Amino acid sequence: MIYALGAILGKRAMELGAGQMRTIILSNLMLAVFFIPHFFFSEGFPTLREWFTGACLAMIFLLGQTLLFRALRAGDASLVSPLMGVKSILVAFLLVLFGLSPNPIDLRTWLAAILATFAVALIGWPARRRIGSQSPWPGMVLALSSAAAFSLLDSLFPHFSHQSDPMRMLFCVFGSLGFLTLILLPWKEEPLLRRGAPCDRWVWASALLIAGQAVLMSSAIAFFRVPTEVNIVYSCRGLWTVLLVLWIGRRLNLNEGALSVWVKLRRMLGSILLAIGIVLIT
Repeated sequence: MIYALGAILGKRAMELGAGQMRTIILSNLMLAVFFIPHFFFSEGFPTLREWFTGACLAMIFLLGQTLLFRALRAGDASLVSPLMGVKSILVAFLLVLFGLSPNPIDLRTWLAAILATFAVALIGWPARRRIGSQSPWPGMVLALSSAAAFSLLDSLFPHFSHQSDPMRMLFCVFGSLGFLTLILLPWKEEPLLRRGAPCDRWVWASALLIAGQAVLMSSAIAFFRVPTEVNIVYSCRGLWTVLLVLWIGRRLNLNEGALSVWVKLRRMLGSILLAIGIVLIT
């Protein structure tokens, strides 16, 4: 639910003119700040190897995050967020491919992942284009590319987190993300800490929510080593996004608030299929 609201507010911020690069930088810097306490709850100081591993994983995260915000700019939030649900089957595939799963993936999990894939296809089926509207394909391709990057991260992260202290590894990954994000500062479109423009409050609110949900999800994956299951449950963010667009889309003056009832119902049906997948593994 937190991610869904954060994505919608981020979409609204960009529709009001917020720079994409500035939105990414603020979101990632807030992520880094949120993970600072993990250092104080970990045992010992990070080694050079942990910093190197964390930096490599942070680069994958930065790639996925950049593709995600580009997808939100190019497509509807109620299309992009559900499409990210393809992560569930990609994570399961990558775990088997790399031999990183500590336990065999059972039949119910595979059924849930396959069901999630059918749901993603239903949600992502392009809406009939309105005159003057953008093509949905760029947003779809960018969203699926972002999902692939995050799937790689989620499949590798549990393996490395349990070679050391998971709390310390989380700090290394997102601390490295903060430093890597500073490289993007010369490309920001407007002052980073600006607060006066109409889009600014939406940018800050989106960054805060996305950072908060990242703490919850990454901690679950790091400590319990269930990336496939977590991603299937996380797929329900598509359902929350569709519901929130139906509820507050017009109030926020989102462009997708004007989508046809059929498109909204189709995306809702796909999100319900994702919810059924969740039931299979809980």
